[in-house]
Amino acid sequence: MKNIDHLYFDYANEKHLTEAEKDILLFLIKKKLENETLSIRAAALELFVSTTTIIRLCKKLGFSGYSEFIYHLNLKASKLVDNDAEYIEDIHQPLIETVNVFKQHFEQTFDSLNEKSIERFLSVIKENNRIYFYGAGFSTLFSNYLAKKLELFGYYISNSSTSDSRAIFLNNIEKYRLLIIFSRSGNTAKVVEKVEIAKERGLTTILFTGNSKSSTANIADIVFTVLDPTIESQHEFEVTSYESNMFMLIDLLLALAVKKGIITEY
Repeated sequence: MKNIDHLYFDYANEKHLTEAEKDILLFLIKKKLENETLSIRAAALELFVSTTTIIRLCKKLGFSGYSEFIYHLNLKASKLVDNDAEYIEDIHQPLIETVNVFKQHFEQTFDSLNEKSIERFLSVIKENNRIYFYGAGFSTLFSNYLAKKLELFGYYISNSSTSDSRAIFLNNIEKYRLLIIFSRSGNTAKVVEKVEIAKERGLTTILFTGNSKSSTANIADIVFTVLDPTIESQHEFEVTSYESNMFMLIDLLLALAVKKGIITEY
């Protein structure tokens, strides 16, 4: 609720004011919130009413006269301003702190990107228009996102996850020469197994992860690591910059692929 409405209802509630009295009250509150306090004569002139009408309203509101009403209005208006400032400060400080943390994680992630890995990634998606995607847990969000994007660019895509049966993976993998995996921890047993199977069958494997020292990272051909603030605490369900930075990394790679003419935007 806006301050003017808050003050108006505070004063007018159950006072059975006439329409003219409501207009006078709203006018006086508005002037106060604009840091303009009028004398009773100045207020009467601007409102085209008598000073007696204003005094009658003040008494109807429970005050002895105009001076007491204005004094009380000053106190209530000041309190509202103080409360607003405190509320904004309650938001401002944690906002700044969170933005700074997100900025730091963004810079650490993108400053550590390996240009050779990017070059190899662009090369393999240029050579392979059929790509198999595999996602673990919440990382299927990223897997689905990149898969859908590349599908729009004309790639033939298959997509499965750790929730699918092993048979689905084995039946489909033979059709592909490139496997892209998304796994935050990189240590999920099903993920490690699928990468090992893919490598045995001669597929190039690309891993997107939050853990560069994981079992999967050790065997994948190309690894992209996004800083994961929960890597040590293992609290994967915390709200962090990991997810947003992963999506930005995907879009960055796609933007580079467009610039290099590897994929064409329609």
